[in-house]
Amino acid sequence: MNRFHPLTRSSPPSAKPGIAAEKKERNFRPCPLELFNNYIRAIAIKEGDRSMKFMKRARSAPLAIAGTCLFMSASAAVAQVAESPLKFDGAVRIRAEHLDWNPDRKGTLEFDTIRLGYTYDDGRFISSGRERYYHYSTRQTGADEGASILMNEYLWAGLKFADKSELHVGQDLVPFGSGRYASHNFFESMAYYAGFEDTFALGVKYSRKDGGLSSALGFFPSDGGHLLGAADNTRVLDGYDSLRFSNHLMKTYGREERNTVVGRLAYELELGGGKSEIGISALTGELATTDSSLSSGRRNAQAIHYTGEFGNFGVKLETIRYRNSFSGNGSVDGNWWSACNNDCVIIGSYGFTNRMAAKGNIDIVSLSYKIPGSIGPFSNFRVYNDWSQLRKSASGYDRSVQNVTGIEFGSGGWWIMLDYAQGKNQPYLSPVFGDALAAGGSSNTTGRRFNASIGYYF
Repeated sequence: MNRFHPLTRSSPPSAKPGIAAEKKERNFRPCPLELFNNYIRAIAIKEGDRSMKFMKRARSAPLAIAGTCLFMSASAAVAQVAESPLKFDGAVRIRAEHLDWNPDRKGTLEFDTIRLGYTYDDGRFISSGRERYYHYSTRQTGADEGASILMNEYLWAGLKFADKSELHVGQDLVPFGSGRYASHNFFESMAYYAGFEDTFALGVKYSRKDGGLSSALGFFPSDGGHLLGAADNTRVLDGYDSLRFSNHLMKTYGREERNTVVGRLAYELELGGGKSEIGISALTGELATTDSSLSSGRRNAQAIHYTGEFGNFGVKLETIRYRNSFSGNGSVDGNWWSACNNDCVIIGSYGFTNRMAAKGNIDIVSLSYKIPGSIGPFSNFRVYNDWSQLRKSASGYDRSVQNVTGIEFGSGGWWIMLDYAQGKNQPYLSPVFGDALAAGGSSNTTGRRFNASIGYYF
């Protein structure tokens, strides 16, 4: 079964002046709304009646809220003024790719995403949200049909206090690890696929900074589920619960994350002529059940992380230990996968799911170098190599490894990422799907993938 996750980094890294960034999005410029409309019309022509059914179903209750979010972002942006505390942002991206193990995806061009969002900051009240649209071709679903989905990335509101600390309530970034990203490349790191990088959940978070010391504490009663998510064709996806931006355990397979407490503590210092941040993170929560045949348990994780910048050279180091502890099976039978035993659980996002080792350790080494100067209209060059692995605790489970070497650069609102990825027992970088993050494959476990991401950010 050739299903392949269309994973996409949310924003270019924050080192790029003028481009939407992890910590601060660029101010809005008029949205190329006609591009969005033309794409939707093109999909309708290509897909025929099935696509038109999707557009009609977008008027139904689940899609209405998400569609309203997108419409408000685009239409209100026209009247936006520079002094307004309300700002809008977005992106349109395509990808060219070559997967050496898949004959249908060698040198193909795919639509990636359209995303629209907003930020509000009047000095006291703050808020932010972002919605994403994807259309999967039959090459991506591995089936006779494609699919179109809407899903929420984040949506929260809060307060900014006089000491610059912040309180957020809603679907927000979980404060765990090196920051939002422990990597630079399009595919992120093994921590993403295990739910510990670029991860969002529903709850409350307080963060502050005191000199060089930054701290954050969050309580997340729910992982957020498929908030503002919908699809026109779940026959080729693994259910509505998988229509989410970040990876979480799947309710449809009998387990969900509940009442999770997360804390992060980090200290910035001058070291070796550069700037460094050393930190620790911890997470604990309930492993609740949605099926009476399973027993509840606990979910725990700890991390030590380091980020350094020495002139143009950058480094990110992180090690994570995680444990999903329970008795009996890890899941029940579902749409795609049969029940896990005690050694694995089911995790998913973007409409796709995989088995994953219930207990393991993740190691990350990310190196980068900013190349000064420009070539024609392009500048802000950065080369990088991101390596990570998942070491599984269960006997007989083979480790999962990925290494991505790449370069990124931009011009105005355009941003380009070129990645050469190698994976072993990695569900989206190798031929092994389904068991890659758990027991691994019995043969043909390695793959190579080239990806060119071309996006316009506004």
